[in-house]
Amino acid sequence: SGDSNSIEWIRGFTNKSIEFVDKKTVCYKCGDNICFLDLETKKQNMFQSPGKGIGALTVNGNNQTFAFSEEKLSPSIFVYIYPELQLKNELKGSAQLDFTSLSLSTDGPYLACCSSLPDHTITVWNWESAAPICTKPHAGRDVISLVFNPLSWFQLCALGKSSLTVWNIEKSANIHLLKPSVIELPANDGSFVERLVPTSQTVTEILPYFGLEMPPSAISGLVGEKAESILTKLCAKARLTPSTICWTPTSELYVGCVEGFLLLVDPESLSVSVIFNPTNFPVVHGPILSLSVQCIKDSAQVKVLAQYSGQQLTVL
Repeated sequence: SGDSNSIEWIRGFTNKSIEFVDKKTVCYKCGDNICFLDLETKKQNMFQSPGKGIGALTVNGNNQTFAFSEEKLSPSIFVYIYPELQLKNELKGSAQLDFTSLSLSTDGPYLACCSSLPDHTITVWNWESAAPICTKPHAGRDVISLVFNPLSWFQLCALGKSSLTVWNIEKSANIHLLKPSVIELPANDGSFVERLVPTSQTVTEILPYFGLEMPPSAISGLVGEKAESILTKLCAKARLTPSTICWTPTSELYVGCVEGFLLLVDPESLSVSVIFNPTNFPVVHGPILSLSVQCIKDSAQVKVLAQYSGQQLTVL
């Protein structure tokens, strides 16, 4: 172009997600491409999508595979191996608009995906055979991240905007089913509250001093499902908001929260414990943005690193 100020090509990094595709190479979305950066040689390679753009991206550095969705109606998911950049399969038909999250398992050729509007379906694929193993419509309404248990592809954690669910894949012969276990998080001050199970008919056993006692649903004039839902909201206490998750070497879950708390969740017993309370450390501010678990050599212990806004702390 004759204009020296014209821009012919530009690339940049606008996504917070960076993944290791092998021990020395990271990859991330870069416009309609995927950028591979060798941390030793500083050499970059750009990979262009065979479809239309790059939507959700997931990477598994253990078996050097990566998968991504395209940005169009009825998008496909493409599964590739690195460094050959060879297409292994194209998965079709599990979303109408786009995907909110993808996840590759470590111990098998499995991929989990969550579609957006209108069906919010969680699907688990065998990407080698391009066959869906099991699906659960309307299960991923607020899901922003899916993460397989690295020790077992039969367990999958779904991080929602305000919820945390562990999905167990149950198998009988050739039939697979997704069964949810919803994790009850502590109150937003870190305290544990007894779970209330209100109904529109229950009243307290203590006789009221002033006249008859009426349940809130009767006072509000609601009946049926609306009565039950409003009772749940009235009786519920504000909970911690999960922001990031990380599996441990013992198949437990570390959960970072917007309020700065770090939790440990046992997916089997559904028990939750507070590992780190930021109110005891005035220098810690803001949400936990990311978590990483490092195994200590010649020891059964692990080190947990939490990335807060502008600071990284070893919290365990």
